[in-house]
Amino acid sequence: MKQQKKLLLAIFSTGILSFCGVVVETAMNVTFPQLMKLFNITLSQAQWVTTSYLLVLAAMMPLSAFFKRNFNQKILFIIAALFFLAGVLIDAFAQNLALLILGRLFQGVGTGISLPLMFNIILEQAPKNKLGLLMGLGNFITATAPAIGPVYGGILIDSYSWRMIFILLIPLIIIALISGIFSIPSTAQIAKSNFDFIGWSLTACMFVSLIVTFSFIGKSLVFTFIFLLIGIMSCYFMKKHYLNTPHPVINWKILKDTRFTLHLSSYFIGQFVVLGLSFLVPNLMQLHFHLSSFQAGIAMSPGALLGAIATPFGGALLDHLGAKKPIIYGITLQTISVLSFILLFQYLSIFVVTIIFIISALGQSLSMSAIMTSALSKINVLDQSDGNALFNTFQQFAGAAGTAIISATVSLSLISSSTIRFYSAFIICLMVLVLDLFFVRKIFTKFD
Repeated sequence: MKQQKKLLLAIFSTGILSFCGVVVETAMNVTFPQLMKLFNITLSQAQWVTTSYLLVLAAMMPLSAFFKRNFNQKILFIIAALFFLAGVLIDAFAQNLALLILGRLFQGVGTGISLPLMFNIILEQAPKNKLGLLMGLGNFITATAPAIGPVYGGILIDSYSWRMIFILLIPLIIIALISGIFSIPSTAQIAKSNFDFIGWSLTACMFVSLIVTFSFIGKSLVFTFIFLLIGIMSCYFMKKHYLNTPHPVINWKILKDTRFTLHLSSYFIGQFVVLGLSFLVPNLMQLHFHLSSFQAGIAMSPGALLGAIATPFGGALLDHLGAKKPIIYGITLQTISVLSFILLFQYLSIFVVTIIFIISALGQSLSMSAIMTSALSKINVLDQSDGNALFNTFQQFAGAAGTAIISATVSLSLISSSTIRFYSAFIICLMVLVLDLFFVRKIFTKFD
């Protein structure tokens, strides 16, 4: 019982840093107009407050397997918490955009260490009959953040200052740091290995370049092509490098396991839709229904909160029924919700949008955690940290891709009608979910 309490406290401690990272990310999205006036900057410059954070995450996630093999878990957590705390303090008192971005970079390092660390702790310490439940609990901590972020940011901006977004997180981070010091175990055995700097640089360059490529879609064809070319070249040289190195920063060979690769593909597609809808729905409410960002956040909160609460339930279902039913039921609910947006588009109201988004969020809570848990539980224990690194990296990559492509579709100047733009964006989400169902069907017909 005492060991279980320490495990829960360790999940809480590591999860809080990830939670704070997503809360800041979603809360800061509603501060851009204020930042533009305060620092005399453009919208594209203000967006680097979010983009810089995502780029650091994309660079940090591939390192998680190396960190796990070479460093003490407790020390890793303390470093992550101190980085995040430093970033929050810098942002709370930032006097210009450069300092604000610097703080976000520090927070990206903290989250980039703590998020995969949380899942590695669960994979190592969770009893097999509770693995799904605890993985769901880990996802629950971070899944509540998108529901809280816009409302949290909206209230503080309206009543106080955007700086309070950071200031109010300081006590929470300190509590997480203290509880983590007492609950996170020191790694018993550390297998020192050489750091594959070239491999990591090429991996980070590939993911960062592709994320930047997505950010330029619909804005600059030249920069889209340049960064896409850099990403493809990095991928090519990375593949050649990994064939000749004995200690790669990520063991890409696990992608030869078709079952794992299909799970990873399904997870990527699911995250694409989740983050795409998270951008699409609030913008639909603001541009179509002319609500404020705070009102849009309030309207989305029921779905986000119910989805977050249902995430551990989805994990418990996996423990008792296996992965097939939660995954299929979850993706089916997501497909139904997007199809409802398309079929009822002309009849949408705030109430109808809120109900449909609840269905989507419940589907997400059943499927996403189950896909990740199912994949990681079926590979060699020695490869689980590498698998975890790939899942967390592809999560950031999929989020950037989904947001950028859906954003580009909604902003497409070739289509004059905003109604058609939103309609087209929902159709893209539907097509992607149909592809996801194909991958899932392949997983369970071929391997079950």
